[in-house]
Amino acid sequence: MKTKFILVASVAACSFVFGQNTPSKLIPGKDGLHAEFMRFDKNAPTFQGSPVLFDETSQRLAPGQARKLGLEKDALGFETHRFQQTVNNIPVEYGMMAVQTKGGKIVGQSGNWILKVPEKAEKKANISESIALQNALSFVGADSYKWENKEEEDFIKRESGNADASFVPKGELVYYSDPSDDKLTDLVLAYKFDIYAEKPLSRQYVFVDAKNGKVLGTNAIIHEVNTPGTATTAYSGNRNIVADSYNGSYRLRETGRNGGTAVETYNLKKGTNYSSAVDFTDTDNVWNNVNINKDQYATDAHWGAEMTLDYYFTKFGRKSIDNNNFAIKSYVHYSTNYFNASWDGSRMTYGDGNANNGNKPLTAIDVCGHEITHGMTSKTANLVYEREPGALNEGFSDIFGNTIERWARPSQASWTIGEDFNYVIRDMANPNAFKQPDTYKGTYWKDVSTTGCAVPNRDLNDYCGVHTNSGVLNFWYYLLVTGGTGANDNGFAYNVSGVGLDKAGAIAYRTLTTYLTSASTYANARTYSLQAATDLYGAGSNEVTQVTNAWNAVGVGGGTSAAGLIASASKVSPYTISPNPATDRFTVEFEAKAGNGIVELVSLTGKRELSEKVNLTDGGNRINIQLPSNILPGVYVVTVNGQKAGNLIKK
Repeated sequence: MKTKFILVASVAACSFVFGQNTPSKLIPGKDGLHAEFMRFDKNAPTFQGSPVLFDETSQRLAPGQARKLGLEKDALGFETHRFQQTVNNIPVEYGMMAVQTKGGKIVGQSGNWILKVPEKAEKKANISESIALQNALSFVGADSYKWENKEEEDFIKRESGNADASFVPKGELVYYSDPSDDKLTDLVLAYKFDIYAEKPLSRQYVFVDAKNGKVLGTNAIIHEVNTPGTATTAYSGNRNIVADSYNGSYRLRETGRNGGTAVETYNLKKGTNYSSAVDFTDTDNVWNNVNINKDQYATDAHWGAEMTLDYYFTKFGRKSIDNNNFAIKSYVHYSTNYFNASWDGSRMTYGDGNANNGNKPLTAIDVCGHEITHGMTSKTANLVYEREPGALNEGFSDIFGNTIERWARPSQASWTIGEDFNYVIRDMANPNAFKQPDTYKGTYWKDVSTTGCAVPNRDLNDYCGVHTNSGVLNFWYYLLVTGGTGANDNGFAYNVSGVGLDKAGAIAYRTLTTYLTSASTYANARTYSLQAATDLYGAGSNEVTQVTNAWNAVGVGGGTSAAGLIASASKVSPYTISPNPATDRFTVEFEAKAGNGIVELVSLTGKRELSEKVNLTDGGNRINIQLPSNILPGVYVVTVNGQKAGNLIKK
């Protein structure tokens, strides 16, 4: 997707009716969608409880119709309000806007929002909820479901403290558009069901056409660590944990971590019913439960959950995944020969591994951090679990799983995932080693066709490559932390200076929790991470430069060869920029009419680095521009009278 910045200087010649609230930065959305990113640096509009929509023609702001999803507050004084768009009082499934406010003023917005609703969008269902549910259940085709198990129904009532709670799916009418429809043009009125199958295990939202009963799509809720396949902890040595005293003994439960978060770890004893889980106990609170049942691995899960919560609280003041003390419950010893760990939307589940890894449980700290971060993502950006949003979902879980490991036990840290249980599944420093791409759409990129990613093939294709294409985000983060040089799959020579774990983690966290929304892509992640770095460290800072360099290194929004950039510009643009790359000056050649003109140079973060007024003549013009002495190496956008002339590489 091409990224286009519209700056104040570019639109200053327009006649504003509502000019005092004109965005200082605006990235247009795709046709039919509102701007995917806006920033108000001065004279920001007052936040009145809803997103604002900016009409570029009239330069007016208007409120958007939505329902509130959640609120995030951060140490910079920002509040992020997330909204889901509604049409005819019906939610648009992947229409989400994140509104960033400060001091009661809107400073920015990001997300997907439909401007013009398709005329064919239905307003009423033609089939009943019960018929739609039967079609959804036929599609899932499980042998048994959670609500059919009385013990599990009793369990969910106890766990939630709600006598009416049930696993029985309830249909909600939504407007559904396949996540591959990035313009949200094909809205279909659909029933949305949360279906939790017990055998075989799965949990997913299933969307059923409310007109004809056809299953339109799914969104997996159970997020797995992989798809193929303290106390004296087994993986992290002797560690301090917190347990509670109960009936003259101790159990792996804690009630007040970081101001009130419960951490609870349970034993499924190789069963699959959460209602049958029991406490792990110890008589003296010295947890060295090494036994044939491998109970020593339970303290890994408990300590890993505690460390994950401590990392988010210590670094960002966050109280659990929802920032409101959501209880973290872990269930160990799930089933037999089960090589997986998962977050199911409410709790953690760990298998005991299988012969492939010597039957070692998957309770390693990087996996704990990974899975609990899935929970945090569901409470913030809520990235849909397929295609690029799903790859970002997986990538951010790898990022924080690995970061938490490096923070909690630096002496055992690595850039791999799964090394503790003898089965490495990914390497963030070298994604290619496990057939993941390190370049956007490069080697090993999983480009799943629309047919190959359609129902019912999504799960067969790893939800369209979520565990594969996450390699690009992983490598971006690795470079941002450590730095690196090399050439990517596009032949682009990159040089990234690492900013370290704390700064890179802060940028990634802010990108995820403040700016990303459910259908965000890699291009969005680049834009929003640059804004996150700007928020934290200032425009033009080294951190912003290195975020840019790291994205270019992995081929997102840049990272093609210099020759490729020049060739591309010459094919699509009536402007010629030379020399390119440039050292201290460049020229731009173009046809124009006589009059006043302006040539500007803009960084990829939207910062105007240069603005020079020029006199134009009829016919050909050749304008010489001296580059500022303090401009940093990188890629910049050249504009002439507000029109993009091309990219310039500053050596």
